[in-house]
Amino acid sequence: MEEDTILEGGKKSVTVVVSRRVFPGREKDYDDWVRRLVAAATEAPGNTGVTTLIPAPGKTGLHHVVLQFTDRESVHRWEDSYIRQKLSHEADAFSVRQRQEATGLETWFYLPEHPELAPPPHWKMAIVTFIAVYVMSIIIIPLLHLFLEVNFYLESILISALLVGILTWAVMPFLSRVVFRKWLYR
Repeated sequence: MEEDTILEGGKKSVTVVVSRRVFPGREKDYDDWVRRLVAAATEAPGNTGVTTLIPAPGKTGLHHVVLQFTDRESVHRWEDSYIRQKLSHEADAFSVRQRQEATGLETWFYLPEHPELAPPPHWKMAIVTFIAVYVMSIIIIPLLHLFLEVNFYLESILISALLVGILTWAVMPFLSRVVFRKWLYR
């Protein structure tokens, strides 16, 4: 499924985003199709969930189906399955697939309220990421030393785990959607 976005959320979790622009007047065909896709994907080995995202009422735009799998092997089994390939070909009659690529950092800079926006240039993402890592490091490391006395290796693991968690779920969404939004997306 080379045209779908595949985001790896770690060694065990893989998310596939299927994005399609539905032809005007063919929304009913898409709705029927997506019900069959969700039913088939839910039964696929290794599938842990399916979410559908549609444009606001009265607006045209991209329709997304987010499929979650336990691992990349499960994704490959799904991609190679007869039912997935059949459904993909059926959808071509009433919609066009939208290609998206994510190399890693883009997931921190994705704006769900504006899926049509391309990710910022890599150099801008690198600058914002550097600022976030630097600031969080100078906060987390002294705090860790204040409360814990552990060896270097355990300290490195704790710092890395705290940084990744805080950056992924709090700092980077805030920085990319609020603080640096105008600069990143112009």
